[in-house]
Amino acid sequence: MDEFFAAPLQGKIALAALLCALGVSVVTDLRRRRILNAVTYPALLVSAASVIWLGGLSLLAQSALGVLICAGPLAAASFRDWIGAGDVKLMAVAGVVSGAMAGWTFSLAILFWVVIAGGLQAALWLLAAWLRGKERPKSVPYGVAIAAGTLFGLFAGPSLF
Repeated sequence: MDEFFAAPLQGKIALAALLCALGVSVVTDLRRRRILNAVTYPALLVSAASVIWLGGLSLLAQSALGVLICAGPLAAASFRDWIGAGDVKLMAVAGVVSGAMAGWTFSLAILFWVVIAGGLQAALWLLAAWLRGKERPKSVPYGVAIAAGTLFGLFAGPSLF
């Protein structure tokens, strides 16, 4: 956490935009099964502007690689309607920030933790439905897994092992 306090203002702004987007998206995804464009687009814009302000176009290119790594697999899944476009855009925000913070390997770590969190979340939802004698859920609000995995990844740092 000391790195956050030592980070330049632009980094703090980008991270704050990500954290706000994650928090609001968890609430809207749980309540309405929607991750709002009104949340993800401004977070993307603020994060990208902060990255440019901090390191210019070269750092933005590093962030773009982070977006590709974080959001690319989810974008492919969204074409099959396995995941919503809001989830893809929220992961893009995580990719912008993680790519700028520590490069593509950090973005890969974030994606890894989000996938782990998603698997745990799905298993817990299935278990809860079974214990309550309810029908198996057809979907889960993946914004919760995105937030949990991203937060864990931010605290764990760029290295997976």
